[in-house]
Amino acid sequence: MPGIIEPLDEPVSNFLWGLREYWLSKRTEGFAPPRSAIDPAEMKPWLPYVALLDVVGPAALFRVRLFGTGLVEAYGQDLTGKWMHECDLNFVLFDLIAQMVRVVRERRANTLRARFTKHTDGRYLDYERMALPLSNDGEHVNMILCGYTINEAVATDMETNES
Repeated sequence: MPGIIEPLDEPVSNFLWGLREYWLSKRTEGFAPPRSAIDPAEMKPWLPYVALLDVVGPAALFRVRLFGTGLVEAYGQDLTGKWMHECDLNFVLFDLIAQMVRVVRERRANTLRARFTKHTDGRYLDYERMALPLSNDGEHVNMILCGYTINEAVATDMETNES
């Protein structure tokens, strides 16, 4: 399955609406709050389904700083410390990277639904993702806070036979 990326105007999931409201509450005057305004103790409902990406360099490369435990379980691997372009996101990889670049360029939230099957283990994933910009200087996006709602994460026979 080649995979599908469906851009959304706003979140469908109430879970992601709640994360968006939290993010908005941390914004002061700028387009995005700094990372220091995001308090993990206040984010307990979302933490298992949150990823935090560093935006590196002028070409906007993305490194996974944090990958929540619920995401590890759904994806089948911890992506913490990996570059986004190193992740098995099947044929949707470049579309997902383009969506992150859009968050950086437009300095605003971005929501989508993704469906694909991983090459490495055949696991099928279907999720909704909201990417929220963070800015330490009030001008540039230096991190992206991503929240996910997992609609389906199915291990295939290929994956269970290799275990």
